[in-house]
Amino acid sequence: MLLAALVLSCAQDDGPVLVDAQWNLTCPSGGEIDCAAPAETCLGDSGQREIVGEHRQVACTGDPMVVICEAIQRSDGTRVLYLEANISEEFAFELRGATVDVGNGSMAPTACNVTIIEDQVPYDVGDCGQDPPSIAQPCQLSNIEISGNELAFNLECDALLSSTTGAGFDVGAVGGGPTTIRFANCTGF
Repeated sequence: MLLAALVLSCAQDDGPVLVDAQWNLTCPSGGEIDCAAPAETCLGDSGQREIVGEHRQVACTGDPMVVICEAIQRSDGTRVLYLEANISEEFAFELRGATVDVGNGSMAPTACNVTIIEDQVPYDVGDCGQDPPSIAQPCQLSNIEISGNELAFNLECDALLSSTTGAGFDVGAVGGGPTTIRFANCTGF
């Protein structure tokens, strides 16, 4: 795969931060949550979205991508993560505040938030953690792997709501279940 080759070549010279973020948006089951079928965008159709590339690479909108992957180490050895893959503030994937123990890839229970921005509308209500998705914690992070300056994890959200519209989406892989998000050339790892 091209991204794997890019990850290996750039990781050796501390090049730009790389992202491989692919997810699928679907309306929550049950019908209790307002949801409009995801529109076709330059990131994909039928709810499939993809932000793959490196910081400042020109994206499908003609704008450069903003790709950030930072970890701040605490005195107890855990690291607080901030991840972002953003295209012109129109589309984005963001993870803020996740506290990860680098030694075993576990998460501490902290204020962790996932935001998906879809056509400038943020879907950002609720926490994230390692427990299965629930109303209080709609997003689950699992299988966290840190190797050198690379980070990968699985993500699945049930009814991730928008703070501006109240509508929501489920977030995961095409066909259901969690999707895998990857960042490389992160700082603070």
